[in-house]
Amino acid sequence: MNFVKASLKYKQVTLSVLLLVFAIGVNSLLNMPRREDPKITVRLGLVMAYYPGANSAQVEDQVTKKLEQYLFQFEEVRKDKTYSTTQDGMVVINVELGEKVKNPDIFWSKLRHELMLAKNLDLPAGVRGPIVNSDFGDTEALVIGIEGKNADYAQLKEYTQKLEDHLRTIKSVSKIKRVGEQKEQITITSNSEKLSQYGVSLQRVVQVLQSQNSIGPTGEIKTKNSKTPLYTSGYYNTENEIASQIVDASKSGAIVRLGDVASINRTYAEPKSKISVNGNNAMILTVQMQEGNNIVKFGEEVQQKISEVSQLLPGDVKLTTVVNQPKLVDENISHFIKEFFLAIISVVIVVILLLPMRIAAVAAMAIPMTVAVTFALLHAFGIELHQVSLAALIVVLGMVVDDAIVIADNYVELLDEGVDRWTAAWRSATDLVIPVLAATVTIIASFMPMVILTGSVGEFIHALPITVAIALAASFIVAMILTPLLCYTFIKKGLHDHSDEEKKKKTSLLDLMQNGYNNLLDWCVKHSKLTIGISILTIALAGLMYTQVKQKFFPAAERNQFVVELWMPTGTRLEKTEQAIQKVEQLVKNDKRVTSYATFIGTSAPRFYYNFSPEVPVSNYAQILINTTDEKTTESFAEELSEKTGNLIPEGTPQVKLMQQGSPLKAEVEVRIIGENIDKLKQLSTQVQNILKKAHGSTLVRNDFKEDYYGISIQLKDEANRLGFTTESISKMVYTGFSGAPVSTMYEGNNPVDLVLRLDEKNRQTSDDLENIYLASPATGASVPLRQIADLVPEWQTGKIVHRNGVRTLTVQSETKDGVLPAELLKEIQPEVAKIQLPAGYRIEYGGEYANKKETFSQMITVLVISLVLIFFILLFQFRNLKEATLVMFTIPLSLFGAILGLLITHNNFGFTAFVGLVSLSGIVVRNAIILIDYTNELLHKGMDIPTAAVEAGKRRLRPIFLTAMAAAIGVLPMIISGSPMWSPLASVLAVGVIWSMVMALLTVPVLYIAIVKPKDKLQHN
Repeated sequence: MNFVKASLKYKQVTLSVLLLVFAIGVNSLLNMPRREDPKITVRLGLVMAYYPGANSAQVEDQVTKKLEQYLFQFEEVRKDKTYSTTQDGMVVINVELGEKVKNPDIFWSKLRHELMLAKNLDLPAGVRGPIVNSDFGDTEALVIGIEGKNADYAQLKEYTQKLEDHLRTIKSVSKIKRVGEQKEQITITSNSEKLSQYGVSLQRVVQVLQSQNSIGPTGEIKTKNSKTPLYTSGYYNTENEIASQIVDASKSGAIVRLGDVASINRTYAEPKSKISVNGNNAMILTVQMQEGNNIVKFGEEVQQKISEVSQLLPGDVKLTTVVNQPKLVDENISHFIKEFFLAIISVVIVVILLLPMRIAAVAAMAIPMTVAVTFALLHAFGIELHQVSLAALIVVLGMVVDDAIVIADNYVELLDEGVDRWTAAWRSATDLVIPVLAATVTIIASFMPMVILTGSVGEFIHALPITVAIALAASFIVAMILTPLLCYTFIKKGLHDHSDEEKKKKTSLLDLMQNGYNNLLDWCVKHSKLTIGISILTIALAGLMYTQVKQKFFPAAERNQFVVELWMPTGTRLEKTEQAIQKVEQLVKNDKRVTSYATFIGTSAPRFYYNFSPEVPVSNYAQILINTTDEKTTESFAEELSEKTGNLIPEGTPQVKLMQQGSPLKAEVEVRIIGENIDKLKQLSTQVQNILKKAHGSTLVRNDFKEDYYGISIQLKDEANRLGFTTESISKMVYTGFSGAPVSTMYEGNNPVDLVLRLDEKNRQTSDDLENIYLASPATGASVPLRQIADLVPEWQTGKIVHRNGVRTLTVQSETKDGVLPAELLKEIQPEVAKIQLPAGYRIEYGGEYANKKETFSQMITVLVISLVLIFFILLFQFRNLKEATLVMFTIPLSLFGAILGLLITHNNFGFTAFVGLVSLSGIVVRNAIILIDYTNELLHKGMDIPTAAVEAGKRRLRPIFLTAMAAAIGVLPMIISGSPMWSPLASVLAVGVIWSMVMALLTVPVLYIAIVKPKDKLQHN
């Protein structure tokens, strides 16, 4: 049964079903999950191991290489992307998993088990860990700062717990983490002279504190009828009890209490990191949302709880939302939906301007129905609303009206031919079901191969082809069912009303265009060789124009946030790093463009954006996360701040960073030098750094081995062995004296407070203090200074040692100045780098944006080839004629001139989304050729000769081709006007490319058809 006829016959059923679907679509739009970016599976994890007391070379040999050996046994680990950073006392391995790993959590569990074996079998006894951090990829929905000008950390912790308790009651909350907590401790300080004077050793103090401050089983008293448990009550409860502890007795028999030889003070532990918000001491609470919820509604629930808790806190304590993902998503989605509805209005206006009102109204009514069906299907398939799915809808919006325009146009044409309304209604869709379906399927075929893209880029773009396919499928169904019904109901007569022939005919814009086109097409047919020659020339011109287009793989994200990072020299103390970053804070503090800022010293902000990678905590690193009033302010302020911070901290390297789209980058330009000898790597890196520093547009040139650091080696003399000293005993005693060792724990309810023993500060500042530290001899019990049993030897150590794929790799990194793109800088330095004489066993590779682009573009070329092959076979099945299929395929390269011209006109860069636009264009442009050739064949079947049929098909199909092309171009116009660096390149490629391909199709396809297709081809086909 003909389903078009059936939908017309049972129109009440048809309308009821369509209205129900429309209601479901509206409901889906209002309630479907929203997020800023598509969900990306982060296949990254950290493996960390600590080896206190070992220098970077020792850690590399004894820990790093062993761990890499274990890691590279797993097929899930992507070796080329896995890299390790070895430094003084620790190693951090960034492990990246292959794309085939769909559930990384299973692998991380397996890895933890294997590394436990590695610890027991292969790693030195002093190694702590290895620890697997598989939460590295978690992205926070909200980051809330609990700040107070006068509040201490104990109070801040109490307020944070209060907020945490309230937030936990929200059903859709997933993980809540506290960051920036400072632990209290009781510090017991003395000096070795005083201990020696009283005859008390550090080891004795440690032993007494540990044995006295512990709970052990004491037993029980059993009576005839019952048993009574026994408890010891030696647990410390106050600092006074600790001071009163007897630690020894003097030679005269006098009691020596701990308070006699040491000072006992309650302090905060020496911080390894510090956090402040808006310049005030702060703690951070990070909140994640469970998958599948609407993040905007989630944000509203969280803000309500924040308001409730704020009323319970002192006036000087403030809750500041440092990262508000729900608000960002709401603003971005609202912005995209505004563009989307603006695009709908634009397309409707174009249709109304170019077609008579009654026909335009019918075509325009298909848009809201198609959009509603699309939203209903997206919700059903679990596709969320985010920038990619909405961009896809805007891109496809101009195309979803195409089918309705073509069918409405065919309906009025049938009416003009004298066909009755009922027959014209069902024939308007039925006659065109094959060409319209083929045209729809070819566009879907051009988009769908994008689903094979892998990695974060593949997951980022995955929703685009799916959304396009759903929208086009919906438009085809609506055009076939609703449009004939609307035509039959609202259009009573054709365009050429013969009853009005006596009236002077009013010339419309379409009539003027038709007359001009008819004359131009006749000229092109007469000068066919020139027409074909000019068409081919445009392809060559497109190649030349491409060389003038700037290339930027992924632009910066459109967010009102950016960060300032600061790296100080290796080994810099946290206090010094804090003083340096405060200079940047002063520039930010009172600026009206800044809404809030959070400073992280010794650590970085939690992952608040899918493409933001937190740094491993180190004392020489700091970061400021800055929120501004809007996205445009972010760019201008970041640029201004970049100039101001350039010379602000001469001893450090400050860097202003915008959030980036696409794959994470350490630096925009990277030159990787691979080899074994560290000195040779450093020599080669110096040459590369000099080339980069001389290059135009490079800035912040550095290398990832960082600066060498100064250390002191304690080398034991023979005297040490004679007195019973060992390396381990000396290292423990020196560590306790200089760094401080937690020797026991005092409990205040459920709050543990460490007892830390160390020398007082004035006795642990210089190498002379180290030489004069007194150590008790294990053999004689006498106290001797360290200088008597050991030599202190200064040594330079390598700052960091980086391995890529298990091989030493030193990377020279550089950023680019404003106006210079990474591709331009790389193009400038590559010839000079190629001249460097590399020793045997050394090679140079390029990373940064170049490596990301190379990896993804190779996949994009594969996508393009698959698209072209699919389109070709669809055409071959439709026309069953190789010449006609090839002729339609030829329109694809003819569109290149328009695509590249679009980028030049709009001053957009050629990057990932522009390439997506090119791939998409390949399917869109063949639609026009399909409509032309299909109608040419129809005229041939009616007995026309080839030249006449080709020309007549062009003249007859001008109207629907022009309307569909203009609708597609105007549909993406709001996206171009928005100036989005992400989506404007795609829109400009499509808009100008579609218009240009329309011109080429209308003028070149008829000429090529006449030149290529011969009467014998049609006879063979028939």
